[in-house]
Amino acid sequence: MRVTNVRKPAEAMAAAAEDERLFPEEGSAEGCASGECLPDAAPAAEPEPEPDPASPPVIHGRDNPGQAAAERWRAAVDSVKAASARHGAALAHGRLLWLRAGEVGVAYVAAAAFHKGQVMGATGKALVEKALTEHFGRPTRLVVEEATGEAANTLSIAEVEAQARTAHHQSTEGKVRSHPSIRAVLKILGGEIEHIQVLEPERPPAGPTVETPEESA
Repeated sequence: MRVTNVRKPAEAMAAAAEDERLFPEEGSAEGCASGECLPDAAPAAEPEPEPDPASPPVIHGRDNPGQAAAERWRAAVDSVKAASARHGAALAHGRLLWLRAGEVGVAYVAAAAFHKGQVMGATGKALVEKALTEHFGRPTRLVVEEATGEAANTLSIAEVEAQARTAHHQSTEGKVRSHPSIRAVLKILGGEIEHIQVLEPERPPAGPTVETPEESA
């Protein structure tokens, strides 16, 4: 048997030391090799909260279904006045019959035929319905009827305001004429009161005052 290429122990140790010098032992991975520069994982999207069935419904437009019919109707008339003062004033002479989803019913007495014509004209009706649609937040049409039956026992916004102005003028004029200071001045000067200018009172609550109109959500 012949053995070749056998190194002596001293030569083997020297060769190992030479290998270590030429090829140093690799250290631990650093930088991107260790994963330090990799982007963080994107956070998981949070699920949208489920709607609460007990929460109040969203109010569309400028209408507030939680208010009384008279208050809702006055607010609606004010919205029409903001769009057109003339047509809003004409609508205020209509007596409210009902407020329904997508529909408003009013009635006019014979004395308010002019105002009825203002809101029933092709241009006027389209303008009023457009303003009502924007106010209630949904397509809303205007139904106009003659003031008979229940409507004959109600008052329009314009009629309520006219009555309030008349009562305010009469009350104020009576207080002025009967005031002790005014009477004393008239007695000394020997004059009389010819005209009393009365300032407009605050706007009274609107809507029918005798009967409550039909209302639905």
